[in-house]
Amino acid sequence: MSENQDELKAQIKVWLKQQKMTREEFAAECFVSPNTVRNWLARVSIPKNKEALIRLMMEKTEREKELKEAARAHWKPFAIMVNTDDYKLIEKAARKDNMTVEEWAEGILIRDAQERMEHVYPESLRVAEEPKGYGIPRTSGPDSAPNKPR
Repeated sequence: MSENQDELKAQIKVWLKQQKMTREEFAAECFVSPNTVRNWLARVSIPKNKEALIRLMMEKTEREKELKEAARAHWKPFAIMVNTDDYKLIEKAARKDNMTVEEWAEGILIRDAQERMEHVYPESLRVAEEPKGYGIPRTSGPDSAPNKPR
C-alpha cells in the first residue's frame, strides 16, 4: 500500500469524526458495504474510482465550511436563553438533522420568520402601490393626440 493511501485513510478517519459520520453512513455514500469500508481503513487499498469519490466528498465539505465561515463575517450575533430541558430538546432535534445546535436553531428561526412574514404578516411584503395610471399612455393633454398637425 502506498504512502498516499495511508495518508488518505488517516484523513478519512479524521474527516468521519469531524462530520460525526458513522462508517455505515460513509459506506452508503460510497455505494459499498460497511465491511468494505472497514477493510479499506484497515488493510485493503481503496480503488482509484472510490478514492476520487471520497476526495470529492471531503473537498465539498471543506468548501462548504469555508463559504459558511466567509458568509458569517456579514452576520450579526444573536443569543437566546433557554432552560436545560428545552436545550436538550433542541440538541436532540439538531442531532437527528446532523447539525450543530447553532445551525439547527439558525435554520428554524429563519424559516419560521420567513413563513410568518408570508402568512401572518403578508401585507408587510407587498411592494408600495404604483401611482394610478403609471405606465399607461395619456389620453388627454397637449402631447397625447396621435398624428397631431404641427
